[in-house]
Amino acid sequence: MRIAFDGHVIHRQVDGVSRYTFHLIEALASTVLTQDELFVLHEAQVGSDLLRIEELAHHPNVMLRTTAGLGSATGQVALANALRAINADLYHSPYRLFSMLTSVPTIVTIHELAMLSDRDGRRWTGRLSQFSQRTQLRVTRRANAVICVSQHLREEFLAAVEMPPDHVHVVYNGVDHSRFHPRYRPEARQRAARLLGIEPPYILALASSEPRKNISTLIHAYAKLPADDVPRLVLAGAAGWGKGPLYDLVREAGIADRVRFTGYVPEAVLPDLYAGARCFVFPSLYEGFGLPVLEAMACSAPVVASNRSAIPEVAGDGALLVDGGNVVALAEGIYRVVSDKAFRDGLRGKATAQAATFSWERCARETRRIYESVLAD
Repeated sequence: MRIAFDGHVIHRQVDGVSRYTFHLIEALASTVLTQDELFVLHEAQVGSDLLRIEELAHHPNVMLRTTAGLGSATGQVALANALRAINADLYHSPYRLFSMLTSVPTIVTIHELAMLSDRDGRRWTGRLSQFSQRTQLRVTRRANAVICVSQHLREEFLAAVEMPPDHVHVVYNGVDHSRFHPRYRPEARQRAARLLGIEPPYILALASSEPRKNISTLIHAYAKLPADDVPRLVLAGAAGWGKGPLYDLVREAGIADRVRFTGYVPEAVLPDLYAGARCFVFPSLYEGFGLPVLEAMACSAPVVASNRSAIPEVAGDGALLVDGGNVVALAEGIYRVVSDKAFRDGLRGKATAQAATFSWERCARETRRIYESVLAD
């Protein structure tokens, strides 16, 4: 097979979609498609943080091809020309489809449909963004197959798009176990402290002002916990939609002296942050998958996570699931984990076992079967 991939997303800031694209291509090339040719279409620019696209070319069956961005009419013409030039048997877009100008069989992966969501009476995105995603979904119907990264997402997709159910598949993401794995915790805490100035112990969460990530509820929940009985809260990473509202909320809650914002966290440090945490909290109200939950569990971190959307599929019994929209329930879950060492240690063991069931090799095997079924039709 000669398979073309849209690799443009790899150049962006590292997130779940860029990780998926990079690691899926890497796993396909090294495990289940070693005798096939994989062409990665991308723009000529430096990759982001640890995901450097040129590393994929270390595999002898992976070829890089530069093309324009695919979101414009010019980009679509460039895509059609590229697929024709490499005589592609199959095209896989790992995050979205634009208007298609090619007859090459096409597969698209869907990671979330947050723009269509309106949970708890809060409009998470503007009407223009919702219109844009609905337009993309209509284009997605032209695909020969759709991959959803969770069963919850598949059901949501089929409710939004008229498409034969047997063309819509579930393939779970993997996790890079060479990076996200249990570490000797004092050593991990020391590295995090040295690089970010974080003194253990700490409760960890990922900073985001995006409403669905629900950090405001976490801040309110943390404010209810006794200051002399729980570690400080560390909000790691760039906030995405601007940290101003989170800073304001922390000050209003009277906990500014107990909360630390790290700002940008290098990818290389993230596993140490997870491993060194007394507790990792993921209160999101909507996720198509929930990769941070999986990464934290792979590092043997005790996890408190929301029981909404696809998160329970990923967490299994490896995390304490609570109602992420309930301040009291979230506070009680956090306190149970940080105050009960026996429960916390038991959760670590379950987390590691649950994370072990996910791998990029498994993702690659299941994706290859979909390739084969599309080409057999």
